[in-house]
Amino acid sequence: MAYSLVIYGLFIFIICASQVLSIDKTRVVNTKQGKVKGFLASNELYYEYCGIQYAIIKDRYQAPVEPPSHSGIFNADNRLVLCPQFPAHDLLSAPSENEDCLVLNIYVPHSFNDTLPVMVFLHGGDFGVGSSSPHFYGPHYLVSHGVIVVSVNYRLNALGFLNLGLKEAPGNAGLKDIRAALRWVKENIKNFGGDEENVTVFGQGSGGVAAIYLTLSESCNGLFNRIISESGSLFTPKSFDPNPLTTASQVAKSLGVKTMDPEELLNIYTDVPIDKLEEAIGNQMNCRSVFLPSVEEYLDDDPFLCDTPFNILTSETFEAVPAIFGLNTVEGLTSTLDYYTITSQMDRIKNEDFTVLDQRAFNVSKTEKEEIREILKDTYFANISSEENVVGGLINLNSDFSYVGPMSLFVEMYTNNSDVDVFEYIFNHMGYRNLGRLLTNTSLPATTNMDELFYIFELERLPLPMNEDDARIVTFMTTMWTNFAKCGSPTPETSNGEWLPYPHNLAITLEPQYVAPLTPERAYFWRSLYYKYGAEIEREN
Repeated sequence: MAYSLVIYGLFIFIICASQVLSIDKTRVVNTKQGKVKGFLASNELYYEYCGIQYAIIKDRYQAPVEPPSHSGIFNADNRLVLCPQFPAHDLLSAPSENEDCLVLNIYVPHSFNDTLPVMVFLHGGDFGVGSSSPHFYGPHYLVSHGVIVVSVNYRLNALGFLNLGLKEAPGNAGLKDIRAALRWVKENIKNFGGDEENVTVFGQGSGGVAAIYLTLSESCNGLFNRIISESGSLFTPKSFDPNPLTTASQVAKSLGVKTMDPEELLNIYTDVPIDKLEEAIGNQMNCRSVFLPSVEEYLDDDPFLCDTPFNILTSETFEAVPAIFGLNTVEGLTSTLDYYTITSQMDRIKNEDFTVLDQRAFNVSKTEKEEIREILKDTYFANISSEENVVGGLINLNSDFSYVGPMSLFVEMYTNNSDVDVFEYIFNHMGYRNLGRLLTNTSLPATTNMDELFYIFELERLPLPMNEDDARIVTFMTTMWTNFAKCGSPTPETSNGEWLPYPHNLAITLEPQYVAPLTPERAYFWRSLYYKYGAEIEREN
């Protein structure tokens, strides 16, 4: 299988943008809100329609509403729109205070003979930072395979996920933004040449988690057909907040107010200037993932999440779609990039303050906390005599508790409670486009978070080099991803080799082959703790 799959995918990826003078430089398309003008990309492979408003924010923490109609022709040429976020020293984000940010970008091949599959991309950033801008996610590798790519902005941090259990702040506004974008796509993408009945939602990190959340919400049924989640899973400390009121209260302390009263907190979060709110969030530990999806206690006419992900996955109403899920080999390496958090954690561990090991995804008593701290200390920090040992322990802890363990359990539950095909991968290629490795400057023979991302997209902000091996991986991944979007299988022509569904794990490398799951013993160690303490799991008193 491995050899034939290599032959199927590994040919040198070359994009030739011929200078054809007859190609129109602009193209106008009708939408429900009015006409929009797109512009031919510099490589002349596609038209881009950037900064199209798919919804507007009427109330800061509530679901968005439809945008108004406009007269004339809207020039869709705003390539850099960001929702409010704090400075995060992140190549894929930038600080912003712009609340008028609910836009999407559409990339359409300049010529096609039939309606095209649609791929909707959700950016990562731990639900705290990031943007859909083509400056960060250039689409031409995917578009060249004959698909339409749509990228979506959605509200982040408190503006996207404040949940006070009140009508004015019910939670999950960011996920409701994505839902609104998919509804807009459903209504309008046909005019761009897209097939509204063939939509794949894909994302990386928290964008992948958001794609998974769409499958859990009955309000999203019929808006998409399949999902791809790169390095995103449920059951992690970065995917779900079991105590959103506590989170809101904790951040409010940084704004000078100590209260757990929802009405008082609402007044604080309503009146606070955006820059002050961002500053308060930015000063938190793990600041990018402070505010997260949560169960909605106040249910409006169109709620998004009415129960915990764990309960929904095991319910009879859960409707799965075909999916691709995957990881890099040591995802936790990039946790060292959060300088404030990692240095604080290291200092506390070296001073034997193991309260830093408390897990947000666990619900434990005071006596049990001491027990868990001791278990984690013995497992990951038995030797804290050197800084290197402490950093290594934190990397392994983050890899196991935020990626490997949760993904192992989630994929098992997803497949056991559905009859759809699920394809798993482990990204193993180490080349010039592995952004996570470049940023961490690691010498470890391992891949890490974000390493697969720019074998699918181009990073316009900082173009990455590409040798022949990298080009082959670009071709392989974009072929698999777009095949899946077109017909639900990464390898529809099985005579060229077949990517077999779960429980097979495909290693994406120059010689693709099936491999064992990542560190299964550590995955089961996490699982044993999660089943005992997981905050989402209901237990008898």
